[in-house]
Amino acid sequence: MSEQTWAEKKLSPLRILLDPLNPRIEVPDGANQTRIRRKLLDYGKVITLANSIIGFGGLLPGERIIVCKEGSRYIVLEGNRRVCACQVILDSSLLPQKYKRSLKRVTAEVKANVEKIRAEIAPTRDDAEPVITIRHTDIGVEKWNTRAKMRRASRLLEQGYNIDDIADKLSAPKATIRNAIREYRLYHYAVNLGGWSERELDILMNEGLQTNPFTRFFNVGGVKEKLGLHFDENDHPKTRHSQELFDKQIKHIARSFLIPVPNNNNKPVANTRTSKDEIFNSFNPGENIVELAQGEKQDSQAKRNSTPQKKKTSRTKPKAATASVFFENLICAVSDDRLIGITDEIKLVDYKKMPIAATMLLRGLLESALDYQVRLVKKYGELHKLIKEKNNGKKRDVGLSDLIGFCRDKVNNIFISPRAAEALSRSSVSVYKDQLDIVIHGKWAHADPDILIKAATALRPIITYILEGQNHEIEG
Repeated sequence: MSEQTWAEKKLSPLRILLDPLNPRIEVPDGANQTRIRRKLLDYGKVITLANSIIGFGGLLPGERIIVCKEGSRYIVLEGNRRVCACQVILDSSLLPQKYKRSLKRVTAEVKANVEKIRAEIAPTRDDAEPVITIRHTDIGVEKWNTRAKMRRASRLLEQGYNIDDIADKLSAPKATIRNAIREYRLYHYAVNLGGWSERELDILMNEGLQTNPFTRFFNVGGVKEKLGLHFDENDHPKTRHSQELFDKQIKHIARSFLIPVPNNNNKPVANTRTSKDEIFNSFNPGENIVELAQGEKQDSQAKRNSTPQKKKTSRTKPKAATASVFFENLICAVSDDRLIGITDEIKLVDYKKMPIAATMLLRGLLESALDYQVRLVKKYGELHKLIKEKNNGKKRDVGLSDLIGFCRDKVNNIFISPRAAEALSRSSVSVYKDQLDIVIHGKWAHADPDILIKAATALRPIITYILEGQNHEIEG
């Protein structure tokens, strides 16, 4: 932390530089202000913000940006969207043609009110970090999405901070930070491989792109081993296999999970239900990834053999993917930090040796998944209202029983597929929900691994349906 003090000043938005390191967006190194502004306009809802500023007559009282001085210019560290909005209000020539009609009419009074805006001047970027973190993890400022958080953690590491520093700055566990950095760098590695078409690059660089299906695939059991994937001391992806093979395989995985194709309803060919064998076997059809990866080893072995070996004319049939007994293969493809965290832990828990922990995780997973789904469809207010009515006007917290009852009522339209509500209405769901409650809240029932397996079987369809983003029909 710098010993210098913060200052306050009124600055013209047109003389403030937008930040190329803004975690919300991805721009190439050396990107100019026009390109940064265009990215914010395309993905930062800047026109919506600008119109709200115009409607109010200026910025809301008390709204201040955070800047620091780099060289002779001020650069905005917090408030890039607001600065960008004020810039296009003051100078409409900064707007690309497609946005000009979307901007409301700007009066001379509005221009005068945003001609100079209040700025808090941080001594350094480092001094601003704690303040920015709090603002984007609390209510009030639009929160960063998962990819933005991954990007920010990675950039802090590049700036010289260690994992302990970053975990402290972002108020997150070190394991979560390291995983976020590695996932972002895998995505970035794939994008930078080259050979992508202009259309594909537009998709890959789209700030609305859901990268979770791609990055989470590498956490599926056996994937890293097949790729020879590991990370160096700076968390950059490396391989123990042929580099050329590795690059081609990463690109194939990225294309499978991230690039929509017309003959698949304009969706990527792979989703979170696609097995690792399907992905590997679709690479370079007719050749198995393991055989390719071990090619050099096989060639060397063949040379050492004194008797010439007859080439095999057929391939061995790949083994079927191992089905989950508990939740070993669970993947979370939705942007929700709590669900991602629970998913990571329930995949690793030994339900036989740690049945109490597994019980708590399973109940928490079900409750968090339903809670996420209700919020996703913006019906949490309706649920609160219903609970209040049933409780004679008294407020109380939403419980798991409330969530199950609300979600299984088809009238509420919580799910895309009507079969999801039906799955939640099965008697087995209520039975095992009660069993989990008894173990956690009761004093006489013990956690039982056999019961956990049955509960997992009953609850898995609805849980995976939510966590996989409802991009498929729910299992029967």
